[in-house]
Amino acid sequence: MSMSLGPLTGKRVRARDVAQLAGVSRSAVSRAFSQTAYIAPDTKAKVLKAAAELNYSPDSLASSLAKGRSNIVVVVLNQVDAIRGPSFHSALIRSLQESGRLPVVLSLSPMDDGASSLKKHLTFPVEGLIVMSDSVSVDVARHAVPYVRPIMLNFERTRSDVDSIVANDATGVAELVNYLWETGHRSVGFMAGRQSSISSKIRRDALALEIARRGMHLTVEASGEFAYEQAFEAAPALVAGKKPPDAIFCANDVMAFAVMDYLRLKTQHRVPEDVSIAGFDDIFMARWPIYNLSTIRQDVDSMAAAVTGILERRRDPQNRKFDPPTMVTELVLRGTIGRRER
Repeated sequence: MSMSLGPLTGKRVRARDVAQLAGVSRSAVSRAFSQTAYIAPDTKAKVLKAAAELNYSPDSLASSLAKGRSNIVVVVLNQVDAIRGPSFHSALIRSLQESGRLPVVLSLSPMDDGASSLKKHLTFPVEGLIVMSDSVSVDVARHAVPYVRPIMLNFERTRSDVDSIVANDATGVAELVNYLWETGHRSVGFMAGRQSSISSKIRRDALALEIARRGMHLTVEASGEFAYEQAFEAAPALVAGKKPPDAIFCANDVMAFAVMDYLRLKTQHRVPEDVSIAGFDDIFMARWPIYNLSTIRQDVDSMAAAVTGILERRRDPQNRKFDPPTMVTELVLRGTIGRRER
C-alpha cells in the first residue's frame, strides 16, 4: 500500500513500481526502508536510487496499521477554541509531531457531547486521545476508544481513571489580586467562561479567595462563554451600577478584548484610568498595541511537552506510574491596569 506522487504524472507511486524499476522484489523495497531488516548494500542502493527517481516515500501509516499499531493521536477540541487557545494548540500539535506522532484534530460544537461524533470519526486505531472539548465526558471518550486511557484536559481532568496535567491557575490569579491591591483597587468584577469549564470555575474561585483575604469586594459577575460576541453583549452588566468596579478580570483574553471594546465604544469609561482590565492566557493578540492587555500567562510549551510525555511513558512498560505535572502561571503586566488613589 506504500505510495507517493510520481514526478509530473499526477499518479501515486507504489512500492511495486519502485521494485520494478530497481529490478528487485517487493519485499526488498520494504527492507530498504526498514531500520532493522537486513538488505545487501548494493540492493539497497538500487532501491533508493529508484525511489528518488520516482519521488517515492514509504507509507509509514499503512505499515503501522498493518502491524496493529498506530502513531495517530486524536485531539478533540471545541470549535470556539480556534481563538481562545491557539498558542497551546499549536504547541501541542508541534510537540506531538516532533515526537514522531501524527496528530489528528477533531473539532466539535460546544453542544456536541461526542457520543456519536467520536464513534463516527474514530474508526481507525489510535495511540492516544486528548480531549479538550468541555462537552465530552470521560465515559464517552472511553466508549469511543475503549483500548486507550484518555488524556482529559477539560472539566473531567481530575478523575482517577484518566491522565491529565494540572495548571495552577491560582498562582497567577493571586499575583493579579496582589498587584491590584497594591495599586489601590478595592472592587473587582469577573467575566466568566462557559458554565461547564473547570478552568473558569478555578479562576473564579481563586479570585474570590484572594479578594476576600484582602478585604476587597467581588462586586459583579457576568458570563461571556469564552467568546467575543457573548462577552461584548454581557459587558454592560459589569458596569451598569452607579459605580463600576475598579477592575474587571476576565477568564480569558478574548473576553477581555470584548469588555475593553465595549467600554471604549459604548461608554465614557476609560481603560485603565477608570477601569482596569486583566485577562487570562496571554494569546498573541494581547500584545497588540490596540489592547496591550495585562494578563496571566501559561507556559504552553511546557504544558504541551507534559502531554506528550504522558504518551512517551505509556510506551515504556517499566514506567506506568504517572503523577500529573503541575504547570505554573504568572502575571504579565502591560498597559490595562492603572493606579487608584486612596
